[in-house]
Amino acid sequence: MLNSNRLKTTVLKAGDILEKEFYRNKNISTKSTHYDLITETDKNVELFLKEKLIKLLPGSEFLAEETDSTRKDSKKLWIIDPIDGTTNFVHKFPFVCVSVSLMIDGDLVLAITYNPIMKEFYFAEKGKGAYLNKKQIFVSEISDFSQTLLGTGFAYNFVHSKENNFKLFQEMLPCVHGIRRAGSAALDLAFVAKGVFDGFWEWFLNPWDVCAGILLIKEAGGIVTNIYNQEWNFDDKLIIAGSKETHSKLLAKIQEIGLN
Repeated sequence: MLNSNRLKTTVLKAGDILEKEFYRNKNISTKSTHYDLITETDKNVELFLKEKLIKLLPGSEFLAEETDSTRKDSKKLWIIDPIDGTTNFVHKFPFVCVSVSLMIDGDLVLAITYNPIMKEFYFAEKGKGAYLNKKQIFVSEISDFSQTLLGTGFAYNFVHSKENNFKLFQEMLPCVHGIRRAGSAALDLAFVAKGVFDGFWEWFLNPWDVCAGILLIKEAGGIVTNIYNQEWNFDDKLIIAGSKETHSKLLAKIQEIGLN
């Protein structure tokens, strides 16, 4: 049986690694583009988590952004983003987090998203609610779409992809109070779970970007789907999340605007 307190302590220690390096100069490399960044800290946090988590749950496997990104079927699967918001981390913008979730037989059962700079620790266990720093959180109760605040982001392939989010962003902006693009999908989803963002959408996110946030939102009373109003899965291009009221209106608006 997994000890959730030991899991929380492990992620807190991973956050300590991130926080220690946050205001220091970074050793930076690039991946797919010059703006798809990775630092030594990304790798160090991920390796630390893998070393500790395998001891907490022997026989488990990993889907981790930097060192183990090949998708796999596993009875016990840890999904890890060591630093979601690496560009923010490089530029000392404090919207960064460590994100860890656990799938058992394909079902999300545990999620942690931790921002050590803002000292925000989000935790959810299936069927037991979502929490921020031990206080239970819930999605927004706003029902008027024109009064909502939304979150979104832009994929690294926006230069070449026809699904680059610019049209949706432009068309959606006049319909709501505002849209924020803060640079960490994991935290965007956590902000939906705590009712700051009423809704969220984004293209081409990976499992490590969203799995923790999906469970947080569901446990906070919200909904997460693909464009077809079905459960989001690893192969979906677009993720849409929010409270029940906002999700349905956001989904309808995206379908109305069109995806290209």
